[in-house]
Amino acid sequence: MPESKIKEIYVVLTKVSKPYFDISDRRYRQLAEEKTVPPVKKGRIPFLEAFRALLVYKSKLAEGQGSLNLTDVRTRKENARAEREELIVKKLKGELVLKDQVEKWLHGHVEEAKTALWGLPRRMGPVFSPISDEKEIEFLLREEIYKILEEMAKPLHEKKQSRRKNFRKSKAVVATA
Repeated sequence: MPESKIKEIYVVLTKVSKPYFDISDRRYRQLAEEKTVPPVKKGRIPFLEAFRALLVYKSKLAEGQGSLNLTDVRTRKENARAEREELIVKKLKGELVLKDQVEKWLHGHVEEAKTALWGLPRRMGPVFSPISDEKEIEFLLREEIYKILEEMAKPLHEKKQSRRKNFRKSKAVVATA
């Protein structure tokens, strides 16, 4: 085969990247940094060598073996953005509760249960002292524990309303006394 007198044709990257290679100048430079295509020197690239390297690169992409760094990053970014927006919508709808709010609510619930149960012997002692029947004591004790559990099971807004009513009743008693 006769030897070619043309060794290599160097072309300006900005003139050929989009029309011939179907990639941006920036993406070509990224591929050059990854050593996938020949590097850009003074704004020019060896056309034939670059064309061959890009053919290999694009065929690997089509087979699923190539580097999709930029595409992968964009996909992950879009997925993260969609997930974030979904969380914001759930929070606005009231379907999502923040961790601190749950911890605060649970801590308050446990404290309320602890206080009610610790006060049980003091409240029920005078009631039980005249009673000698064990079954009646057990029944009264179960009834009182059931009341405590019922109060704890009420939704938060009902508890606030019942506390306000009790507060108003206690003020009314003080005012009439």
